[in-house]
Amino acid sequence: MIDADKMESLISIGELARLTGITTHTLRMWEKRYGTPRSHRLPSGHRRYPKEDVPRLRAIAKALESGYRASKVVSGTLEELHGLIGLKPLMDSTAKPDQENSSNELLVERWIRKIHGFEDDSLLQGFHEQWNKSGPLNFIVDFMVPLIERVGKGWELGELTISQEHFATECMISFLSSKWRLLNNRKEGWTILMATLPAETHNLGLLMSAVVASLSGAKIIYLGLDTPMQEIISTANKFEPELLCFSISCHHDMLKTEERLLGLRRELKKKVTIISGGKGTPPNLPGVYKIENFNTFNKWLVEFEKNLAVSN
Repeated sequence: MIDADKMESLISIGELARLTGITTHTLRMWEKRYGTPRSHRLPSGHRRYPKEDVPRLRAIAKALESGYRASKVVSGTLEELHGLIGLKPLMDSTAKPDQENSSNELLVERWIRKIHGFEDDSLLQGFHEQWNKSGPLNFIVDFMVPLIERVGKGWELGELTISQEHFATECMISFLSSKWRLLNNRKEGWTILMATLPAETHNLGLLMSAVVASLSGAKIIYLGLDTPMQEIISTANKFEPELLCFSISCHHDMLKTEERLLGLRRELKKKVTIISGGKGTPPNLPGVYKIENFNTFNKWLVEFEKNLAVSN
């Protein structure tokens, strides 16, 4: 039972957010992930937070603005946080990799706030601005992959609703689709056929791969989600691409995936190089190159294109 004196020192999460400038969504997420700020449960079931934690939370907000990662500062004492703020400059041209990562994390968190508010215009504008600053490959590696992971964790923790997760996914799909198609426009070089396996429901991996592939000289034929195997085979046999690229999520049965990829190789009339990425890609499968990440994919494509030029 909370006594009357203590009750006077407790405030609602809405009031805590107003006093600190930190959103209620972020405060709840920190409490679940880091155990702070620690709430007190009233007999009514409502949660209240100590007003005395306001200065510390304000210091956390300042530390985040200075480039620190949430995981490094959320659990810190007020004294520790004041020390950090006093000793460390704001992000500058001499920033270390950890500081750069913190800056990226801050931007991702700003995008998460826009997702909370269903602010599609503002979110897409943020994507465009960072794309222009970073370039396509760095945008994918440094911002889009972390955002997808952050949205996934937010949904698991209950910070993001299903509607918000779907909203975020649709915004990313719209943005990435427009970008790779613009990069792919009017190309007449060698060909990449890109697809997913039947029953695939995740599109972002293939779209990010299409962005990276668009940086090469290849013309992309994009088949997208849930493509029947016979359609992949018939399209490959008709257009004879030099490269066949898959994105396979962890939701696929590994043995069935192996059977499909090996069966695909047998059905192709012309020898085609096959590559695949994603957690559902089988390891060490004969005739299939497994790509671990988008930086590796980019380097792999550069070498593949060089070898094509030599052989031709």
